[in-house]
Amino acid sequence: MFKTVDEAIHFIESQRAKRSFEDFQKIIERYQIPIDLKNVIHVAGTNGKGSTVTFIKDLLMKQGYHVGTFTSPYIIKHHERISVDGKPISDDDLLRFINQLLPLIQQEHLSMFEIDTLIMLYYFNELDLDYHIIECGIGGLHDKTNVIKSNVAVITNIGYDHQFMLGDTLLEIAHHKVGIVKENVPLFTTEQNKEILSYFKDYCTKHQSTFYPLQVEKQYQYPYHLHFHQKEYVLHLPTYQVSNLTLALNVVDYLCDLNDEDIQAVIDDFKWPCRFEQFGHLYLDGAHNISGIEALIQTIKERKLEDVGIVFSALMDKDCQKMLDMLKEFDVVIADFDDERSQGGHIPYQKAIEIMKAKHQNIVVTGSLHFVSTVRKYVISA
Repeated sequence: MFKTVDEAIHFIESQRAKRSFEDFQKIIERYQIPIDLKNVIHVAGTNGKGSTVTFIKDLLMKQGYHVGTFTSPYIIKHHERISVDGKPISDDDLLRFINQLLPLIQQEHLSMFEIDTLIMLYYFNELDLDYHIIECGIGGLHDKTNVIKSNVAVITNIGYDHQFMLGDTLLEIAHHKVGIVKENVPLFTTEQNKEILSYFKDYCTKHQSTFYPLQVEKQYQYPYHLHFHQKEYVLHLPTYQVSNLTLALNVVDYLCDLNDEDIQAVIDDFKWPCRFEQFGHLYLDGAHNISGIEALIQTIKERKLEDVGIVFSALMDKDCQKMLDMLKEFDVVIADFDDERSQGGHIPYQKAIEIMKAKHQNIVVTGSLHFVSTVRKYVISA
C-alpha cells in the first residue's frame, strides 16, 4: 500500500514489463475489468492524436457534455493522462485506485501503460460521463487500449514512427492503426494517401463500418482559414492544426447537434502544451518523428520566423539522423536531458538553450515530447 501519491507514481512509472495484447486481454477477462464505457471515441494515428482529442473534448464540453480523456505521454504531470472535463484525476483518486489494484498489478506484473489503462477504466466507470475519448499509445491493433468497445474510430494520419513495432512500410503501419475499427463502428480520417485510403475503405467494408475520409484545406498563409457548414473560421495555430480541427469538427458533428456558434470560441481558447508553444522568442514543439519535423519546418516558414536556431534531442527508438538531415538548413545543437532513452549529445539542454539564444533571434526546441516537456518545466520555473 502506498501512503503518498508521489510514491504511487514512482512505482507506476518504474513498471516496464511488456506482454502481448492477447495476454493483456486475458487479464481483462480473468479479473472482469469493466470495459463497457458509454460513447467511446478511439483515436489512433502517427501525429496529431493529442490535439485532436483536445479539440473533440473542447467541442463536446461546449455542447454541455461531461467528457473523460485518456492520453499519453503526459506533459506536466502523470495525472493528466486520465482527465475529466480537462481536469486531471486527483491525488486522492489516483492513490485510491492504485492501492485498490495493487494486488492485481503485482500478481500480473503490469506495465505503466497497462496500469494507467486499468485505473482509467475503473475511474471512468465510477462517473456518469457522456463521452470518453481514448488515445492509443502505440499503433492500434495491439495497443492495450484496444480492449475497449468503441462507438467511433478516428485515425489522424499515417507516417513513419515506431517501425520496430509497427512495420517498415506505410501500409504495414496503417494495418496496425486501422485495427481499432470494430464491427459496425464508423471510421473518420484526415489521411490523404490514396493507397492507404483504399486500404482503409476495404477494411471498413469487411467490418461493415462506414468510412468517412475527410478532405483538408491546403494552407499557405498564416493565419489559416477553415470552412465548415458554409462558415469560415480563423486559426492562429500551427498549420497542422487545420487537419486536426477538421477531424474533430466532423466527429463531433456526427455524434451530436454541434452548435456552429461555439466553434470559433473553441479555436480561440485552444491550448495544447509543446505544440509550437511560444515563450517570447522560444518555441517548444514535440516534433518527435519525420512527419512531425516536416510539419514543424512548414510552420516555421509559414510563420516567417527569421534567424532560427534549433535545440534538438530525441529518443533512441527514433530516426534521429533522418530528422537532423531534414533540419540541415538551420543551425542545430544536439542537447542532452535526463532520460535513459535519450540519444542526446554532450551539452546539457540548459547550456544548449543559452548558446543558441546568444547566436539567434528565435529558438525552437524539438525532437521528443519527453525532451520538450522537460525543457518546458525548466522554462516555466526559470
